[in-house]
Amino acid sequence: MKFIFPLILFIFSFYFSTSQNYEETSVAFIQKLQRQQYDSCFMMFDTSMANKFNVDMLEGMWKTIPKYMGEYKGYTSVTSEKKDSMDIVMVRCEFEKTKMDLQFAYKGNNKIMGMYFVPPKNKNAYVAPEYVLQHKYYETKIAVKTGTLSLPGALCVPNNVKNPPVVILLAGSGPNDKDESIGPNKPLKDLATGLASNGIATYRYDKRTLTYAKESSQQMDKFDLNKEVIDDALSAVEMLKKNPEFKNSKIFIVGHSLGAMCAPLIASKSKSVNGIVLLAGNAQPLEDLLLEQYNYVFGIDSINADEKKEIDTLTKQIKILKDPKLLKAATKEQLPLNLPSFYWQSFTKYNQVQVAKKIKQPILVIQGERDYQVTMADFNLWKQNLEGDPKNQFISYPSLNHMLMKGEGKSVPAEYEKQGNVDEQIILDITKWIKSQ
Repeated sequence: MKFIFPLILFIFSFYFSTSQNYEETSVAFIQKLQRQQYDSCFMMFDTSMANKFNVDMLEGMWKTIPKYMGEYKGYTSVTSEKKDSMDIVMVRCEFEKTKMDLQFAYKGNNKIMGMYFVPPKNKNAYVAPEYVLQHKYYETKIAVKTGTLSLPGALCVPNNVKNPPVVILLAGSGPNDKDESIGPNKPLKDLATGLASNGIATYRYDKRTLTYAKESSQQMDKFDLNKEVIDDALSAVEMLKKNPEFKNSKIFIVGHSLGAMCAPLIASKSKSVNGIVLLAGNAQPLEDLLLEQYNYVFGIDSINADEKKEIDTLTKQIKILKDPKLLKAATKEQLPLNLPSFYWQSFTKYNQVQVAKKIKQPILVIQGERDYQVTMADFNLWKQNLEGDPKNQFISYPSLNHMLMKGEGKSVPAEYEKQGNVDEQIILDITKWIKSQ
């Protein structure tokens, strides 16, 4: 999982991102929100938006935002761009604690057909790490297909290496691109190009929740862990197995965060997977992890009354989640992150530690000791349950955070907006482990 901030964005983008004067309409919408004219705001939605969104949800969303971002102060800029067949308007919103872009999507009329918050584009551009040696590999675009769905991806192949081991990289929760971009950082790109520089082929791809955001949101009542992660990962395994360049190659799954949590299940479903690497993967149930994150982030500057109320609400929602009968009958409003029962059931039915104990493939568990999203408690759980098997290995790194980047002191959300790269030792340790298999 990402820190609480992106968890909120995940909800918004998952449900609402089906994304003159579009700019005027967007500004007018925000002004109506500020005046709490929710009915008027709702009238500005097109049919597709109105069918999955109501006035109460809009009001709840706007009233919840100050708990995380602080009070709304106003907007400072409005920009537009064309994306495929849609017009996108970005309004920079100033809150007490942060700045966010509220993006609006339009197509053919002046009605809003998509709306979601995203962090402002960081002025610091991505900087490739020094350990990436571009002359040692080549990169080509290749999509992974699951049924009728096609997800853009990138394959990095080391030069002059016959049948190299190949790694499939899996991102964490939310609608991540193939690089797992956040601010100026791209941890999966670091891993992909770093491993390729060391003789290991890599494949990474955009998540279904990014490429097919609208379709995913419309299918939320039947959307689960398989559709978010597992199915597409298995498709990637089969695609690479059929690639002549990897005819005799070993295939490894390297998952980060949610991707790591899912890796044991993927290995259990495919004999073509020869090993898995868990990067900051949670061993605890996801809902327990979420509660830990709330307490940690809210507690950075002491927990106020509103934050205490939010934690209490989440605690009650988790109690419902942990009761199979209550969970089955619960509405999404009664559950964490406003996600439907069907989605949460796919998590409660999956015990990643137990699945990992049963698979035959070797496992490498990697953990940053400064990580507050997935902590050393999870690392120790993996170790306690898996260290009895000599084929498994465990490594932790004192100075690394959730993105496997170096830092000092207590890790905080703002750290993720600072430019950095996955630590080279991670690349070297994964390379050594894979080549030893």
